[in-house]
Amino acid sequence: MKCYRLVTGLLLASLFCLSACSTPEEKKEKHYLRALEYIKIADEKAAILELKNAIQLDAKFANARYQLGLLLLKNGNPQAAFAELQRAFSLDPKNADAGVKVAEFFLLSKSKEESRSYIEQVIGVNPDYPEAVALLANLELTEGNFQKAEEYIDKAIRISPSNDKFYSIRGRILSAQDRWTEGEQAFRKAIELNPEAFAHYSTLLMYYEQRRDEAATGRLLDIMTPKFPNDPQLHLLYAGLYQKRSEWEKAEQAYLKAIEMKKEAVSYRLMLVDFYKTQRQYEKAEEYLKKALADLPNDIQLLTVLAELQFDIGKLQEAQDITEAILKTNPANAAASLLKARFLIKEGKNDGAIEIFTRLTADYPKWSDPFYYAALTHLRLGNFELAQKTIETAIQITPDNDRSHTLSAQINLLRGNGIEASKEAATALKINKRNFTAAKILVQAMVLQKAFDKAIQLVESIDKKIVEQDIDLLGAVGMAYLGKNNKEAATATFAQLLKIAPDNSKALSVLTALTAGNDLDQAIALITKHISTNEAGSHYILLGDLYLKKQQNDMALQAFEKAQELNPADPQGYIYRARLLHHLGKAEESIAQYNELLTSQPQSIAALMGLATALESQDKTAEAIAAYKKILDLKPDFPAAANNLAWLIVSQEGDLGEALRLAMQAKQALPDQPNIADTLGWVHYKRQSYNLAISQFSHALAGRPNDPTFGFHLALARYANGEKTEAIALLQEVVAGEKQFNERDEAQATLQKWQSL
Repeated sequence: MKCYRLVTGLLLASLFCLSACSTPEEKKEKHYLRALEYIKIADEKAAILELKNAIQLDAKFANARYQLGLLLLKNGNPQAAFAELQRAFSLDPKNADAGVKVAEFFLLSKSKEESRSYIEQVIGVNPDYPEAVALLANLELTEGNFQKAEEYIDKAIRISPSNDKFYSIRGRILSAQDRWTEGEQAFRKAIELNPEAFAHYSTLLMYYEQRRDEAATGRLLDIMTPKFPNDPQLHLLYAGLYQKRSEWEKAEQAYLKAIEMKKEAVSYRLMLVDFYKTQRQYEKAEEYLKKALADLPNDIQLLTVLAELQFDIGKLQEAQDITEAILKTNPANAAASLLKARFLIKEGKNDGAIEIFTRLTADYPKWSDPFYYAALTHLRLGNFELAQKTIETAIQITPDNDRSHTLSAQINLLRGNGIEASKEAATALKINKRNFTAAKILVQAMVLQKAFDKAIQLVESIDKKIVEQDIDLLGAVGMAYLGKNNKEAATATFAQLLKIAPDNSKALSVLTALTAGNDLDQAIALITKHISTNEAGSHYILLGDLYLKKQQNDMALQAFEKAQELNPADPQGYIYRARLLHHLGKAEESIAQYNELLTSQPQSIAALMGLATALESQDKTAEAIAAYKKILDLKPDFPAAANNLAWLIVSQEGDLGEALRLAMQAKQALPDQPNIADTLGWVHYKRQSYNLAISQFSHALAGRPNDPTFGFHLALARYANGEKTEAIALLQEVVAGEKQFNERDEAQATLQKWQSL
């Protein structure tokens, strides 16, 4: 017995010695060979562990990285798989399969140049590697180079005539050229070579759907259903078909069936959530997400989607709780970080949001969502040009996203580019015919282009009940009727608009003009009657303007004071009142009254604003600046003071950076206020950012089309931007107008100077 123990001990010691004495090279090979054995018996977790051990010993072990990449890809970790395969190919350029798979990743992410680069590297080493040649055919297909695509796929088939996937690619190339019969033959050949490949049947089915061949679709489904009874992809396919046919209940049941077959597939569950969202069944989507989380507790993807949904439907506290919980355990989580940025936007903390978007766009350059929300934030801040550039990047990443095309359309519309706005809105509708926002923008863009008949036709194609309750559509079609000189229809339309939005001063202004014409007494009576039941600061601005035209200055002053009272944050009331007092020679009297009031109420924002604007009208700039600064000390987010102070700083050739900060602050608080847009535009103009200035002046004019000051400023910006012909034409129109404005003499002198050059 002692002898046996001795021999055993010696044997173990010798094995330990051999193990301890083996080199790192030998160790890594042992790990690698063990991994291959585990792969053979389908123990993939153990294989992954062995491969990682091998790589830890030799970071340049190309074969181990390649096998690890394949396993990670198979186990649903594409990002990690991509990194390993890319590294494997860089270490061993002869590994054609690794190179092709990296190229496929790039092609799927629409990085075509990178994909082509990897394909060319593979072909450079092995010109007849069929998968590389076939992938090149696929790449040419995506770029619309059908002849080259066909040449490459035919070459791949000659090299490897039994590869079923190549025939599927060939079918798509032929179908793209409307060579339907040949395309179908290629798809059928793929099935013939590999009758167990579900993807080939799915591709052929999509082909029949594209041809709207219902009989062929039915026959193929009759074959597929018994052939793949336990494949959840079949039910996902049915779900997609039912959606196309608007058979919503059947689509829902098909999704549920697929999920039942593969409960661990989070992607299937998210497809169902997306389905509910497209049906605007948000409560059902939320309910299902909570149920999914009961099945798959703490799944981060499900949690983030739930938080996003709750944010979108206004359940902000619940959304914030989930977001904070995710970021507490995983501060780098991209989806939760994006949602945090959206919360910051809602809180008015745009700088913090932009900071997050900047990081996300750098870390995830192929993820369109951060670009979309960054563009939206830039738009809200009035940075139209930056918003346009950012949304264009989002569209490049995901060209089939209707939401991005809609935002691009909106930006173009605000910039006065009706042609591009129409194109983008039409693209959004082509992608998603239920995109109502895109439809509204398309109508507005048509009106901007004076395509009045088309605009009216499009509105008439929309459910009348929807149109009658939509302010934007009513406003656009009302302007279209005006463009057609159909005053009766325009009057009825703006009356309906004012009925559902009684505080809409634009509608009140147009309706008054249509009803009263040049009869000022009737116009005053109409507005006074409307105000009696629907008070709004902007209504009193309209009323005050009418009193000015009748030279009833006291009544005008009362109207402007009421506008200040109802909407103290809006600079319009203060500006109009200050101008009138200056015109009447009562500015000093007004200053004395405000100072008296401030002795008893030193922190009265209204009194300080009145004092500041009165001082400004008297060119007492230093005192006005001091008053505005005091207001902002008391109330840092008060937009009227921020706007007026920004204007004074610029007029004194002061700190343009500070002026920009103040103007942006005002713009953020009141993004649609024309005076604020004009101030921000003027700051941009003085900073020589002419494109940004043009955007803001255009926005100001869109809000108040007949304002000569805004028109003059826009002309200046266009001229400075090199658009001299357009600038001269615009300034001629401004100077020819009858409306008086403080800068009329300067505008006339500028026009004469331009015309003499």
